[in-house]
Amino acid sequence: NKIMIIYLDFDGTVVEHQYPIIGKHNPGSFEVIKKLQTAGHEIVLNTYRIEIDQDSFEEAMNYLNNSKIIAPITKYTTTKIHPFDWDLTAFINSQEIYIDDICKNIPLIDAEASIGKMVDWKEIDRLFKELSVY
Repeated sequence: NKIMIIYLDFDGTVVEHQYPIIGKHNPGSFEVIKKLQTAGHEIVLNTYRIEIDQDSFEEAMNYLNNSKIIAPITKYTTTKIHPFDWDLTAFINSQEIYIDDICKNIPLIDAEASIGKMVDWKEIDRLFKELSVY
């Protein structure tokens, strides 16, 4: 398997949208991130928090890195990279995957504790297995 760069969003992806606070955990996110890490993929945090507020960015990093489930994430973009439309085949070919609730056509589910949608990690997991991402 090719090693890929995984651009991981935070709000609406790992947690529900509750910015500036940390929203409710999005079930399945840590499990999929761990599988990606175990497969050797590079996880890069790609969040608007880096542009808006350093404290909220650090809170997001701490949330991820204090999970005790995933390995520490130390890489991040210095400005938010707007994700390409969700096309897993194209992502795999380019060796860059965007997991981000604003990715057009990414699988989404209704959020529980907030209004709106969030990434559907169950479906992402199924697709990653199906296409041998891990």
